[in-house]
Amino acid sequence: MQFFDVNNILFTAFGQPVSYLEFVATIVGAIAVWLSARANIWSWPLGIVNVSLLFFFFFQVQFYPDMFLQVFFFITNLMGWWRWDTPTHR
Repeated sequence: MQFFDVNNILFTAFGQPVSYLEFVATIVGAIAVWLSARANIWSWPLGIVNVSLLFFFFFQVQFYPDMFLQVFFFITNLMGWWRWDTPTHR
């Protein structure tokens, strides 16, 4: 089984196939948002995993603008994680 292959379908929802990659990216993203709402530092690395998985997904379905948007989100997740760990300078 190729996890990163969008043709590897996990289930169909409302007539639309959902791949393993898409499903895992969605679940990881939802957990990252949930952790972010609770001000948990683990939201940042999970956000990085989420946007990385979505990058591969959008590449395969040829949504190139959305794919490149994930690069921006990747950078902002890295910056957020770094700023979280950096003590404030007063």
